[in-house]
Amino acid sequence: MTNWKDAFDSPFMSSYELDGPVQLTVDRVEQKMVQLTKQELKNVAYFKEAKLPSGRPTKPMILNSGNCKMLHNAVKSGNVDAWKNITIELSVKPNKGRIGEAQGLAINRIIAVGEGSAPVNAKTELTPESPNWAGVIEYVKANKQLGLASIINNLQSKYTISTATKKELGNYVD
Repeated sequence: MTNWKDAFDSPFMSSYELDGPVQLTVDRVEQKMVQLTKQELKNVAYFKEAKLPSGRPTKPMILNSGNCKMLHNAVKSGNVDAWKNITIELSVKPNKGRIGEAQGLAINRIIAVGEGSAPVNAKTELTPESPNWAGVIEYVKANKQLGLASIINNLQSKYTISTATKKELGNYVD
């Protein structure tokens, strides 16, 4: 049976190849000259997975600036050589700039960062001995109307917080 997608034989992954969000692991990113409308230097991601969930082969992906920012932020480095062993969720999104295709490939989120890269959004433990403890207490006092549960939930996006520290923070809400 011939699939309509076979008629679009591009050496790079395109939005029509995904049937929904997929999880892929970046093997490496290379800067290379690519022929689109003209010869251009592009960042190209290669993946460890040989096939997509649909069974189609996994092709390299030309990274747009938004996708590059996601990988940069994941490892806190603009060096494309550091953008490896990063597991991503990739999906199709409408193109905001209306340049080229109506839809494009977008990294939704970083799932994990493997060996050879920095940890994703590494959290520090919050304790009364933390250098930023005074700033956290100011935040707690200024936002006590939110309630302790909401304040802790907000802080946990940046910190790991032990039960003992949560109790200590509660002293500043009452």
